[in-house]
Amino acid sequence: LQCVQMDDITSEGDFVSQVDKALCQLYQDLNPNNRTAAEKWLLGVQQSPQAWQACWLLLQQQNLEIQNFGALTLASKISKSWPELPTDQYEPMRSELLKAVLKFSTGHRVVLTRLCVALTHFAFHTMPELWPNAVVSMIHSLQRGFPAFPEADPAAAILHLLSIVPEEFSSTADSMLAYKRGILRNELHTSLETVLSFLEQVLSSTQPNAIKIMAIKCYTSWTQFGLPLTQVSSLLDQLFQALYDLELFPSACEALTEAISHDDARKYTEGLKQFFNRVLERGDFIRSKLEGRDEDSVAALCKLVNETLEANMNYLLSVSEESEEGCQEALDGIQLLQAFLSVPGYYPVDEKCSVLTIPFWEQFLERISGEEPHHTHFLLQFYNPILLSIIEVCPEKSQYPSDDDWENTWTNDDKDNFIKYREDLCDLGDSLQQVMHTEYLQYLTRQMSTILTTSSVQWQPVEAILFLLQGVASGTSQQNSHLLQSVLCLFPRMPPHPSLIRTALAFLGCLSSWFKDHMDLLQAVLPIILQGLSQPELAPSAALAFRDVCGECAERLVPYLLQLIPACESSLSNPRLEARDCVRMVAAIGNVLSTMPLRDLSAPLGVLMTSRVNSLEVLAQQSPSNAIKPAVEKELLILSAFCHHIYPTLLAGEQHPVVILLVKLWPSLHALISKWCVDQDIVESVCSCWSRAVRTVQEQYAPLLEGTVDLIVKCFTTVHNPRLLDCASHLLEVFHKQPSCVPLLEMMLKELHFQSLSQLQLVPELLQAYLQLMLTVLKFSPTLALCLVGSLTGMFQIGYAALKAHEQPTVKAAAVFLCQLISLTDTMDSVQQLLVAEGRVLLQCVLEAVAGAAPRSYLTSFTDILHSLNTHCISLFSQWLEDLLTQDGFPSTHLSIVEKQNFKATVLRSRGNRQQLNNKVSEFSLMCRGFHGTLYAAETT
Repeated sequence: LQCVQMDDITSEGDFVSQVDKALCQLYQDLNPNNRTAAEKWLLGVQQSPQAWQACWLLLQQQNLEIQNFGALTLASKISKSWPELPTDQYEPMRSELLKAVLKFSTGHRVVLTRLCVALTHFAFHTMPELWPNAVVSMIHSLQRGFPAFPEADPAAAILHLLSIVPEEFSSTADSMLAYKRGILRNELHTSLETVLSFLEQVLSSTQPNAIKIMAIKCYTSWTQFGLPLTQVSSLLDQLFQALYDLELFPSACEALTEAISHDDARKYTEGLKQFFNRVLERGDFIRSKLEGRDEDSVAALCKLVNETLEANMNYLLSVSEESEEGCQEALDGIQLLQAFLSVPGYYPVDEKCSVLTIPFWEQFLERISGEEPHHTHFLLQFYNPILLSIIEVCPEKSQYPSDDDWENTWTNDDKDNFIKYREDLCDLGDSLQQVMHTEYLQYLTRQMSTILTTSSVQWQPVEAILFLLQGVASGTSQQNSHLLQSVLCLFPRMPPHPSLIRTALAFLGCLSSWFKDHMDLLQAVLPIILQGLSQPELAPSAALAFRDVCGECAERLVPYLLQLIPACESSLSNPRLEARDCVRMVAAIGNVLSTMPLRDLSAPLGVLMTSRVNSLEVLAQQSPSNAIKPAVEKELLILSAFCHHIYPTLLAGEQHPVVILLVKLWPSLHALISKWCVDQDIVESVCSCWSRAVRTVQEQYAPLLEGTVDLIVKCFTTVHNPRLLDCASHLLEVFHKQPSCVPLLEMMLKELHFQSLSQLQLVPELLQAYLQLMLTVLKFSPTLALCLVGSLTGMFQIGYAALKAHEQPTVKAAAVFLCQLISLTDTMDSVQQLLVAEGRVLLQCVLEAVAGAAPRSYLTSFTDILHSLNTHCISLFSQWLEDLLTQDGFPSTHLSIVEKQNFKATVLRSRGNRQQLNNKVSEFSLMCRGFHGTLYAAETT
C-alpha cells in the first residue's frame, strides 16, 4: 500500500477500494511494516478534513469492515475535530446521524455502537444552547422514524443509544467538553423522566425479551445520576416482576442491586423501606431459587438481599420494645439473608454465596454493640434466634471436606479460597463473641463435648471448632476460663489426624498468656506440643506453639525442664526437621533457660548442646560437598540461635555460657570456615554466629577476639565476603575502648581495607559493607582511621565515588558515612583540612545528583549531606554554594538565576528546619528536571 493522500483519489470507487485494501493489509498482512503503513494511511484518512464527507460514503458500502471504519471515523471526527465542522452543517449532521442510527438498528451491532457514540458526542457538543433537551429530542425523533427505513427497529435504536449516553458521559476524555460537565449532567438529569417513561413502556409492552433486556441494562446505566427510589417506583415493580422470567432474571437482578446500592438512592428512607418490602414479598421465590441451587442465580439474589439489608441497616436497628411496627419485617429480612449464609455445601465448590454475607453480619453486630446499652440488650434478645443460628453455621461451614475430596477433587484455587473463607468465619466468630459474650464460646465447647463423646468421631468437626476457638481464646475472660478448661480436658479423645493436631497446636499457642494462670492444664497438654516437635509434618505448628508458650510462661516452665530438655534435644537431632523449626525451638527453650541462675543453667544447656558439638565436630572433619552442606548450614543456624537467645543474668565473675560453648566449638568452627571459606552461605552462617555472640556477651568475647580476627582476615583474603566486614564492625563496636585490643583491631582494619580496595567498584554489596565498617570506625574510634595508608582522603574518595552508584542501599551507606565524616570537622583538624580541599567537589556531586544524575527516590541521602555541610561547615558551604550556582547552566539549564538564588537562601536558612530543607530540595529537583508544576510532579511529590 502506498501512502496515498486524499486529494490523489480521483473517484469514490478508488477511495473505497483503497480503504478496503488498507483494512485487509492492516488485519491480514503478516508483514509488520505493511501493517504499520496501512495503519498510518488509515489514520491520515481519519484526520483529513475530507473525512467528514468520506465517512458517509463508507457507511453506504456492504462490507462490514468498511462500514465499521466509516462509523469509527465519524465518531473520531466529532469527538476530536469538532471545531472543523461549520455551524451551518450542525442541523444536516444531526439529521444524518439520527437516520444512520435508525438504519443500522437492525444491522451489525458494532457499527450501531460507533454511530451511537458519534450521535452522543454530537449531542454533548450542542446541548443545551444549540440542541436543548437533546436526549428527549433523540427519543422522539427515533420513535417517529424515517420513511426511508421501514424495517428499522426504533426501540432497539433508542435503547442502544440510551445505554451509551451515560457511559460516554462517565468515560469521555474529550478535553473540549471538560468545562461543561456540570451543564451536561444537569441536562441528562432533566431528561430522566422521559427516559424512565420510555423504559416503562418497553417493559410493559409485548416486545421480545431481547429488547426488554436492553431496557433493563439501560436503566442500570442511568442509575449513576442518582434516581430516588420513590421516583422509579413503577419501574421497580416491573423489574421485580421480571425476576420471574428466566431470560430477564439476570439483568433484572443486577439492575435492582445497582439501584439499591447507589449512594444517592440511600438518601430517601421511604424509598428504601418500600424496596425492602418488595424484596420480602418475594421471600418464597428467593427461597425456591436457593433450593434450586443455580449458583449464578443464588449469588445474584444474595447480592440483592445483602445490599437491601445493608441499605436498611438503620431500619433494622430501629425496632424497639415500645412499638411492634416493622418488627416482623425486620426479622423476616434478617432470616432471609441468614438462609444464604447457611446454604448447604462447601464453599467454594458447592456454593459461592455465603461468603458475600459475612461483611454484613460483622457490620450488623458492630452496629448493635454501638447502640445504647439498654437498646443493645433488646436487639440481642430480639435477633437472638438468628444470631444463634449463625453461631451454629460457623463450625459447620468451617469444616474441611473428606481427605479424598481435598486431595483429588479440589483445585489449588478452591483450597486457597476456602482457607480465606475460614479466616472470614473466624473473624465473624470473634464479632459474635464480643457482642454475645459467653453464648458463642459455650456453644463451641458444648458442641465439641458432644462430638467427642460419640462412638464414631470424625476429625473435621473437631478441627473446625478448634480453629474457631483460636479467634476468641486470647480474649477469654476469667469467668469463662472453665469453658477453655473443658476443651483442654477433651484433648485426649481427639482423633490423631495431622490436620486436627496442627490446629490443636495453633490453639494451644493462642492460649499462651492464659496458661500463666493455669499451669496445671499446661502441664497436661505440654506432651502434645513436645510430641509434635519430633514429627516433621507437625513440627512447624508445634514449634510456633512452643515458642508462644515459652515466651509467655518462661519462668513457670522451669520446673518442667526434665520434660522439655530431652524432647528438644531429640527434635534438634532429627535430620528430617527443618532448620527454621529448630531455630524457633531454640528461641523458645532459650527464653526458659535464660530465666535461671547460671549455676542451674549449665546442666540442661550441656545436655542440649552435647549433640550439637559432636555433630559439628563430625561435619568439620569432612571435606566440603553438596551432600553435607544442608547439615552444616542447619547446625550453624542452631548455634547462631543459641548465641542470640541465651541471655541469663550474670553475677560478678561469672562467664557467659555462650562463651563457654564457643570455646568448646572453636576448633570445629576454625576447621569449617577454613574448608568452606569459598562458600558464601557457610561463611555468612559462621559470621552470624560470631556477630550474635558478640552482641550477646559483649566484652566477655575477649578470649575469642584474636582467633576471630585471624579467621576474618584469612577468609577475607581468600574471598571478599561482605558479611565478614559486618562481623568486623561488631567487633570494633564492642572492643574499641579496650587499649589491649586496639593494636589487633588496627591490624584487622589495615588488612580489610587493602584487600577491599581492588574489589569495591566491582561488588556493590562489598562497597556498602566497607562503608558501614568505616562508619563504625568514625563513630567509635576515628583515630583508628589514621592508621590506614591514604587515611581520610582515601576513605573520602571511596565515599564520594559511592554516591554515583546505581544501587540505592550503597548510595545511602555512602551518604551516612560522609555525614559522619563531616560531623568530625569540629574535633579533628585533619577532617577540616580534608573538607577545605574536597568539600566543593562533594557539593558539586550532590547538586548534580539532585538535578537529575540520580533518581528522585535517592534525594533523602543527598539532602542529609547538604544538611550536614550546612551544620558543620557553614562559611565554606555558603561560599561553595555561591560559586557553583553562579555558573551558567549549572546544575541545570532549566533554572533561572533568581531560582538558584532562592534555593541558596532557603538552604542556608533551613539549618534548624529539616522539613523545610527536604521540601526545598524536592522542589529544586523537579525544577532542574523540568517537571515543576506538572501533573507528574503533583502525583509523585
